[in-house]
Amino acid sequence: MPALPLIGKFLPSSVPLMARPSYRRELTAALTSSITIAMLEPGVVAVLAKLVFNVSDLAFATIIASQMFANLTSLFWTRLAKGRRKGPVMSAIVAATCVLVATIAVLPTSGWGPTLLVAAIVVGRCFVAGLLTVRSIVWRANYRRAQRARITGRLVLLASVLFAVSPLGVYAMLDWRVDVFRVMYPLAAVVGFVGAASLWGLRVRREKHLLDHDRGVASSREPALLSRSGRPHNARTILLEDRDFRHYMIWQFIAGCANMMGEAAITLAIIDLAREAGTAEFTASVLLNTTITTVMVVLTIPLWAKLIDRVHIFEFRAVHGALWIVAQLGNYLAVVYGGLWWIAIPRAIQGVMFGGGRLAWQIGHNDFADRRLAGHYMGIHQTLTGVRGFVAPFIGVGLLTGFGTVEAGGSAWSVLGLTGFSGIGDSVFLVTTALALAAWLGFCAEALRVRRERRAAG
Repeated sequence: MPALPLIGKFLPSSVPLMARPSYRRELTAALTSSITIAMLEPGVVAVLAKLVFNVSDLAFATIIASQMFANLTSLFWTRLAKGRRKGPVMSAIVAATCVLVATIAVLPTSGWGPTLLVAAIVVGRCFVAGLLTVRSIVWRANYRRAQRARITGRLVLLASVLFAVSPLGVYAMLDWRVDVFRVMYPLAAVVGFVGAASLWGLRVRREKHLLDHDRGVASSREPALLSRSGRPHNARTILLEDRDFRHYMIWQFIAGCANMMGEAAITLAIIDLAREAGTAEFTASVLLNTTITTVMVVLTIPLWAKLIDRVHIFEFRAVHGALWIVAQLGNYLAVVYGGLWWIAIPRAIQGVMFGGGRLAWQIGHNDFADRRLAGHYMGIHQTLTGVRGFVAPFIGVGLLTGFGTVEAGGSAWSVLGLTGFSGIGDSVFLVTTALALAAWLGFCAEALRVRRERRAAG
């Protein structure tokens, strides 16, 4: 009967009374719309793009990067949500994502089909970025600091289970019949609409005060929060005035570049090795790219959640960042000295890292942000994630395979003018290992400083 207590931990009755209404609606959304979003996960849909739509390496890198550079739209979503109830905004975003997922089913696999597929994925990932931006505001308002990671960790964990299981089932069927995606993608979209309906009625604690702040209306209880210049806060003033957050963004940027370069390169390497193996290439690609890592996310999120609730985000990253180094070095050893299935080992390590990373990425900025500025801080974090996402995956694929040419309009166009560069092959993972090491040392230095300041303050 151990399964029953485990299920009980995810029920609304397991969270504090004040958080239950919000948690109940988010739980429904996690169990439904996560299936839809899973169909847009780069490690999943990139397999469809490469093996069915036969996209170019540049288009492939764009798909992998889309999850990251879509975050460039985060400040747009912050402005869009400003002065509006957050539940209906999240609901509309999920509904739009469902429409994009359903659209993929009708695209031709040749001609303009591959281009439209890439466009649909990019737009869909922008919608997902918007959902994360607005959701961070809701989580900051509805869940207390001491419980936030454990409550939100349950939602992330459930979503991760669906990210692992649902694509594997769909892509296993693709090994049986390649055009089955034309049925499965619309079904995933229909399920997602249930989550959109649930989020429509989501309530945010003290939302009236948040809306008043958004509209520039001060109250006696919460006066307007201004920068040192006396003006409302924006990305520039926050980065200039908040030294700790600025340093966090610097080291996070370096670590993120290592991760994005490595993910793009290893995803392409796995697909190529699975294609060479010639058996169940869809299943093997999704299993190694997504399922193994996501299973490890599910297993480790509860442990990471306990740690992140107890320590400052710098201290968390000092522990967590060591895994980035091990995972990137493991990619190199597996690809060079092992083979397709040896890659499962570093992918499992990467999954452990993702378990903590997903929590830290979504709530870590709250260790720096005032409640009224949580959306701004998350917007900055997402925008900088988008900046590195706009560059790092392309560099990762380029270093792996070289910068070739792209066919467009009947002509061959050079990529960045570097058509003579043939790449460094698997050594790309040594580059990502070095970047991960540099970021980890930076986080360790910041964690030591935070501890010294805490002791000095008594």
